[in-house]
Amino acid sequence: GYVPGPIDLNRQVDGILAFGAEQKNTFSVGIGNQAILSQYIGDLKNAATFDFYRESITKFSALFNFNPSLLVCDLHPDYLSTTFAREVSEQLQIPLIKVQHHHAHIASAMAEHHLDEEVIGISLDGTGYGPDGNMWGGEFFITNLCDFKRYTHFDYIAMPGGDKAISEPWRMAMSYIYKYFRKDDLLASIPWSNSMDTGKKRLIYEMIDKKINSPLTSSAGRLFDAVAALLGLCSVSTFDAEAPMRLESVIYHDIKDYYPYHIDQTVILKEMFQGIIRDINNIDKSIISVKFHNTIAKIIVDVSEKIRTEYGLKKVVLSGGVFQNRYLIETSIFLLKQSGFDVYINNLVPANDGGISLGQLVIAAKKQKLCV
Repeated sequence: GYVPGPIDLNRQVDGILAFGAEQKNTFSVGIGNQAILSQYIGDLKNAATFDFYRESITKFSALFNFNPSLLVCDLHPDYLSTTFAREVSEQLQIPLIKVQHHHAHIASAMAEHHLDEEVIGISLDGTGYGPDGNMWGGEFFITNLCDFKRYTHFDYIAMPGGDKAISEPWRMAMSYIYKYFRKDDLLASIPWSNSMDTGKKRLIYEMIDKKINSPLTSSAGRLFDAVAALLGLCSVSTFDAEAPMRLESVIYHDIKDYYPYHIDQTVILKEMFQGIIRDINNIDKSIISVKFHNTIAKIIVDVSEKIRTEYGLKKVVLSGGVFQNRYLIETSIFLLKQSGFDVYINNLVPANDGGISLGQLVIAAKKQKLCV
């Protein structure tokens, strides 16, 4: 289990309070060159949890005789942790720094390994607010602790129904098919879609076309949801990350095959979906799942090699909730090392949003020293 505690850093983080994310929340305080992480707090959308979160920050401050001089929170303007950070900043007249979600993910792993240099940062995650106003989550960065450059990302895809698409992965499956093919007849080959009301399908397409409650996302989490739904493994989620977990759980074939894809300005997955749809009624779900996972690992390596060629970087940092997938992380590490990269992942703090506050803390410390 996750045991919070101090982490020794190679930089001063004294007086910094990091508010963390909204889900799977932890917060962190900086004392000297130690980051002291809170216990697991949870989902702040729950009123009782949010009350406990605020109470815990107060108790931590008293316990460690901590008086913040700098605050740091997530870039998302509507996170409850961000809202609370703004309140504290205004009340105490303390400066507040906002950090992009996936930059914080990468920084959390960098902090663990005492990395303070430019690296290849790959964050595969569920949700995180991007500076362009879209939901990010399939990100390939050139990054340091001060800033990041978004090298490429998974294709943007509409989330019909907004957050509803997270709990109903079939919406993401339909969205990917509509984006890449615009053909309703393709759905006929997918077993779960045959029982779906035609009017419901049309409504989803109309939402996407008219951009009604259909925010764009590059999320790897939503991609895994879509593939799980296509395979009939999980069309409606009953708990967090059920679809990706079910998708990983069916893997039992040891094969190296993968689906085709195309890397341009973005990572284009049309060919991969063509292959998956072609295979659905012809081969075992386990084979499709392992080929899909291999495809994502292959993309990670290919993008890393492109960055190495252009920028001369060989250190790759992997973080984000999707990397809790054991098959994906092990395959990615193996292929990256085989290609000559040094690979770093989260070990002491979670790869999911439980590690965000640590990343926020070290980024704020770096920015405080006038990033150049």
